[in-house]
Amino acid sequence: MKNYLSKTQIVLLSLAAVFALPSHAQPVLNLNEVMVTANRVEQPITEVVADVSVIEREQIERLGVTSVPQLLARLPGVQTIGLADASRIFLRGADSRMTTLYVDGVRVDSQDGVSLLGGGVPWELIPVSQIERIEVLRGPASAVYGSDAMGGVIQIFTRRGEAGLTPYVNLGMGSLNTKRGSAGLSGAQNGWDYALGLGFEDSGGYNTRPDLIHTPEREASASKTASLRLGYQISAAQRLELTGLDSELESHYVPWGGGADYAAQGNLTTSALKWKAQWTPTYSTNLTLSNGQVAKKDDVPFDYRTTLQSILFENNLRVAAGTLSAVLEHKNDAFDAQPSGYGDPAFGGNRTQDAVALAYGASYARHSVQLNLRHDNDSVFGSHQTGAAAYAYAFAPEWRATLSTGTAFRAPTLEQTYGPYGSALLMPETNKSTEMGIGYSDPARSFKAVLYRNKISDMISSSATLATCAAGYFCYYNVGQASIRGLTLSGQQHLKNYDLHAVMDWLDPHDDISGRVLSLRARRSLSLGVDRRLAAWQLGAEVQALGQRFDDAANTTVLHGYALLNLTANTQLSKAWRLVMRIENTSAVQYQQVAGYATPGRTFYVGLQWQDQP
Repeated sequence: MKNYLSKTQIVLLSLAAVFALPSHAQPVLNLNEVMVTANRVEQPITEVVADVSVIEREQIERLGVTSVPQLLARLPGVQTIGLADASRIFLRGADSRMTTLYVDGVRVDSQDGVSLLGGGVPWELIPVSQIERIEVLRGPASAVYGSDAMGGVIQIFTRRGEAGLTPYVNLGMGSLNTKRGSAGLSGAQNGWDYALGLGFEDSGGYNTRPDLIHTPEREASASKTASLRLGYQISAAQRLELTGLDSELESHYVPWGGGADYAAQGNLTTSALKWKAQWTPTYSTNLTLSNGQVAKKDDVPFDYRTTLQSILFENNLRVAAGTLSAVLEHKNDAFDAQPSGYGDPAFGGNRTQDAVALAYGASYARHSVQLNLRHDNDSVFGSHQTGAAAYAYAFAPEWRATLSTGTAFRAPTLEQTYGPYGSALLMPETNKSTEMGIGYSDPARSFKAVLYRNKISDMISSSATLATCAAGYFCYYNVGQASIRGLTLSGQQHLKNYDLHAVMDWLDPHDDISGRVLSLRARRSLSLGVDRRLAAWQLGAEVQALGQRFDDAANTTVLHGYALLNLTANTQLSKAWRLVMRIENTSAVQYQQVAGYATPGRTFYVGLQWQDQP
């Protein structure tokens, strides 16, 4: 504890040094921002009843971060683990597999049970260099998106072309022999718009397991990515759009017990064809055909492939003060596994899910309401209904109170169903969540407090003592219930020469059967930052602190709390050139996110960004 306090004092002194500098910052909030993810229809963010956050490209470039977990860790209700081959996101304390990810409207999920027990999003395969915007929806959203959205939804949008021709090049280097680069161009002309991007990142890595003897001593990684967005405006009311993303990652990890490092390869591909039509001033449709695939293999060997395909047909009718929506969706999941180095046989499986969803959202003077109802029919598990209702009341010009409730579910993965450790008798995990909030917002400041409770039933776990699956050991089974209660306080403030932001989370995640704390979740977390401008420089300092956590379900392995100080600086060298610098973990705090695994310590990154202006 003494060491933790000393690090905190260092952090606060560093922040004080930044505050002491003069600046002329501008207001930080955009009240005219439009969001899509909350209800699958565009609406001003001020009218969204749900608890949401948005990260724009300008902020991503200014921060100089290298991973999506780094970006999301700054947001309310988010805790992250940044392992090179198995990153994890906990949204409001829900397990990583309970957060749904979409990339340009394409569902992304990996259903393997090795790197991600129970499946989930391969966050390490999402390239920061290709991201234009991130939208985060907190709370159950199966009534909109179907299976898996128990904790919330995160949607990533890649770059889109605008009028003129805009090429860009970004180059950077940093600690751990890191080298990054990306280049692309975008534009629009004669009804066409386009955006093409390429990127790479190489890192010499660091010793992730200093407690074991292994070779080499550093776990290196290398990635390359490409993205494409091509749109054609057929007429004022008709638009076609094609999107695609390909991301490859080769990383290394230490085997249990040490020895020669294993090499792991991961590949993510997404593609979608969209047709948007405005048939009348009040009636519009969106038709989307999408395909997402995640492939993982390593030297053990393990070799898995998950494929998700869908057809989505949305109908939106503007009525009175709101929008009435009807959605038809067909999804097909497929999973294929080759024989493993542990003697597991090859297996595969597939399933279909057909759904119909209805939604109504409206604003009447000071009142806003959002209602959602969805029916899913799974070819393996049968029917499942989910619903959500949300209400907001603006009791003063800048103040608004919200109240909502919703249900969600996650169907067992195909690996849990058809694999040697699985069972067709598994039931979907389900949850019911309620929340209430109060918020204040004007062009210079915002504040929000959200109190929530999430009740999870039929959680899927594994046990080495059960004999209910084909393998006779390490079997998946529905284990019972968990309760997650929490309070999130967040705010932004433009104060004279400074832009301040702060997030404080209190979390109470418990297994209702054992009474123990759910593993890897901190019950207290804090993000506190300040940005300011000094002459041509924009400077930033941010504290990210997590309290004590447990690494295991039995609560016997303690991960101690820590506080990190990150510093950023960037300057516009000319109209087209920008210099970006970032120091991560400035105080070189020694900490662990997962027991036995080290973290990289203090790291430094400097990048040069060029973008020609049309």
